Amino acid sequence: MLWLAVAAVGALLQTGCVIGRSQADFSRTLKVDGPVRLEVNTSSGRIVVRSGSPGQVRISGEVRAGGFWGAGASRRAAEVASNPPIDQSGNLIRLGGDRGGVRWGLVSINYTVETPAETEVDARTGSGDVQITGVREPVGITVGSGVARADDLGDNLSISIGSGRIEASRIQGSVSFRSGSGGVAFRDIALDVRGTSGSGSVEVERAQGRVSVETGSGPIRVSGAMEDLRASTGSGKIEIHGNPSGNAFWDLGASSGTITLAVPRTAGFALTAHTSSGDVRVEMPISIEEQSRRFLRARVGDGKAHVNVETRSGNIRIVEGGET
Repeated sequence: MLWLAVAAVGALLQTGCVIGRSQADFSRTLKVDGPVRLEVNTSSGRIVVRSGSPGQVRISGEVRAGGFWGAGASRRAAEVASNPPIDQSGNLIRLGGDRGGVRWGLVSINYTVETPAETEVDARTGSGDVQITGVREPVGITVGSGVARADDLGDNLSISIGSGRIEASRIQGSVSFRSGSGGVAFRDIALDVRGTSGSGSVEVERAQGRVSVETGSGPIRVSGAMEDLRASTGSGKIEIHGNPSGNAFWDLGASSGTITLAVPRTAGFALTAHTSSGDVRVEMPISIEEQSRRFLRARVGDGKAHVNVETRSGNIRIVEGGET
C-alpha cells in the first residue's frame, strides 16, 4: 500500500496536477430606483450586507477557486471575477449561480454588498457566515454551517441554521428562528421571538413582545418578559426575569433542570408549580392556596396573569427580582 501511495503521488507530480487555490476580486455598482429586493445564494462563502447610499447597490466579491494546477484554478477564479454571477431585473438583484463551477463547489465567493436601507434581503450560504446590518425591509437568512448575525433591522427577521451560532439585536419587527445545533442570542427585539433549537443555549435579553422558544438540550434565559411566554428544554436550566402583564400566560417546562422565576414584588399572577423530583422554593411574599414539597398553587398580587412551571427533575425557585 505504501508503494502504491508513493506511485500515485509521483504520477501527480509528473503531470503537474498538484492541488492549489487561487483568488480574484471584483466590484460592481448597479443603479436602482426605489425599494430593492436582494437575493444572495452561495454554496460556500461569506455574505455581508449593510445599508449604503440610496439609488445604488455596490457589490464587492472575493472569488476563491480550488482544484489541480493542471485544471487551471487561477484561470477559473479570473473567469468568474471577470463575469461574476450578478443578475439585475429592475430593482431585483440576484447574486450567485452556476457559472464557473460554482455549482460543483470548485469556486466559493465572499460577497460584501452596500444597498439602500429600503432593501428586502434573502441571504443563503451552504458554508460561511452571514451578517446583515441596517436595512429596513424583511430579512431572511439561511446557513448550512456558520454564524448568522443581524443588527439594526427595521422589519421582521427569519433565520434558519443547520450548525452554528445565531445573534440578533435591535430588530424592530419579530424574529423567527430554527437551529439544528448552536447557541442563540437575541437582544432588544421589538415584537415576538419564536423558534426552536435542537441543541444549544437560547437567550432573549430585554424582550418586548411575546416569546416562544424551545431547545432539545441547553439552558434558556429570558429577561424583560411581560407578554405571553413559553420556554421549554429537554435538558437544561430555565431562568426567567420579568413581570407578567394583564392576562399574560407563562408556561415554563424542563424535562431535567432547575427553573428560576424572578418577578418584582408588585407582580400579579396565579401560580402553579410542580416538580417530580426536587423542591419548590419561594423566596418572596406570596399567598399560598395549596402546597407540598413538590407542588405549589398560589397567588401573587391581583392574580390576573397565569404562570405554570413544571420540571420532571430539578428544583423550582420563585424569587423577588425581574428587573434584569
